[in-house]
This record gives sequence, C-alpha cells and structure tokens, in this order.
Amino acid sequence: MENNQTIGAKILALRKTRGVTQADLGAYLNISYQAVSKWERDESCPDFETLCKVAQFFNVPITYFEKGGETAVLSTPSTDAKNARVMVGVCKECGKVIYEGEEAKNVTPLMCKDCHAVLSERKARLEKQYADAVKKEEAVKKQKQVKRAKDIKRGRNRGLIWSGIITGFLLIASIISAVNNKEYASIGLAFLGAVFVYAYIAQLFWDGWVFDCTFFGGKVIGTPGIIFTFDWDGFKFLIAMKIFFAILRFLVLAITTIASALIALISAPFTFVPALLRVNAGDLVD
Repeated sequence: MENNQTIGAKILALRKTRGVTQADLGAYLNISYQAVSKWERDESCPDFETLCKVAQFFNVPITYFEKGGETAVLSTPSTDAKNARVMVGVCKECGKVIYEGEEAKNVTPLMCKDCHAVLSERKARLEKQYADAVKKEEAVKKQKQVKRAKDIKRGRNRGLIWSGIITGFLLIASIISAVNNKEYASIGLAFLGAVFVYAYIAQLFWDGWVFDCTFFGGKVIGTPGIIFTFDWDGFKFLIAMKIFFAILRFLVLAITTIASALIALISAPFTFVPALLRVNAGDLVD
C-alpha cells in the first residue's frame, strides 16, 4: 500500500511505534529534541546524512522515507514476536541505541553494558590508587610518630641527665665550701638551691615556659633608624650613633636576659612537673 506521508510524519510514526522519545532520538543524533519536534511538524527537514542516521536508528531502509515508501516496518509480524527487539533508550555515554537486555542493570542514567564495564573498571582502579595512597600516607605518618617519640625521649633524658650532672657538681662544690668555711647552715640553702637549679636546667632542654622566658631577653628592644647628612660630619654622627645603640642594646640584652633567667629560675620548680608530664605526653620536643 502506497504511503504519501511526509518525512516528518514518518519519523513521528516510527518514534511512536517504537516507544522512543524526541529526547532519545535527539541524543542519538546529537541534536536537540526541539529539532526533532520541528521535523515532525514539517517545519524543517533533516538532510540526507541525518536521515540515514535516523533510518539506522530505527533499523529501517532509507527508502522508507521516499514518497510512496512501504509502511510495513511500522508493524511487527506476529511470527516474529518472540524475536522482536525492544528498544529501551540511548546510552548516555556512547550514544548507542540500547535494546532490551543490553542495558546495565540498576544504573542511572541509562547506560549500555560495555560503557558500564569500562566505568566500573576505571572506578575500581581509582579506588585502589586512593587506598594505596592512604596506606602509604598512614605508613609515613606512623614513621614520623615513631621518630617524634624517640626525639622526645632523647630530649627528656638529656635534660634530666645534664641537669643532674651540673646540679650535682654545684651541690658538691657548695657543700665542700660550706664545710671548709664551717658555714653548716648554708648546706640547707645549697640543697634548696639545687632543687631550683635542677628544675631550671632540665627545662632548658625542653620547649616551654622556662625556655621561652630565659631567652626572652633582648627581644624587647630594637634599634631605630638614623637620619644623617651625606657628608663627613654626617658619617661621623652615624658611626657614633651606631656604637651608642650597640652598647645600649647590649646592656638591655644583658639586663633583660638576667632578669628573665631569674624569673625562669624562680618559677622552674613549680613548672617542672607539668612540663615533664607534657614532654612524656609528646606535647613538647627538644
């Protein structure tokens, strides 16, 4: 039977018969669904190359779109019902038409099995790379933690040992001096002083209040800029002021260092136990 339908009407009939949306056909042809809609309303017409792709999409001969072309392709013979291929859509990755049984199960958006297999393999490879990177990072972190623990232990031991040696030497010297001078009352003061010295020297090997306080001296002053004329008298003035500020800075450094050290020495016995606990906990390093 002769068919005098337009190309647009034939595309519409094929699409409706096969259960394909305008968006599905447009995605396959890499055009918008509005363009397909214009064809079906006969407002425009696809070129020959595009029409060939449409024929391939619906699995019909190109002659079907000729004037008077056969329409038998629109119906499915009952004898072929068991072998009929039902199109479910278009793969969002490769754009291939997907028939029933060719789609990846439980995947959104619609995707063919081949693309899904490729993406799954890629995902598994990336997950493995990420797991390996995390494992490597954890190993490096563990090595740093072990090294840090060893450094902390060495710093703690150095502080305790050197403070013991220096304090013991000073205590013995003080006792010998007191005995020789028969100033036995000063022996008690020597032991008391040993407590302060031991706590002070030990904490100089650890970061913390005593260390920061001792070396705070000299940080409270800076030398100002000097304005001078660019001649011999100006240079002499510059040199003289530089010497003056150098001496002043040295004096301030000496005074503030001694004062800071005395404050740290007095507070050392009270900060010793908390500092030692923090060192053992890994909060301080030498």
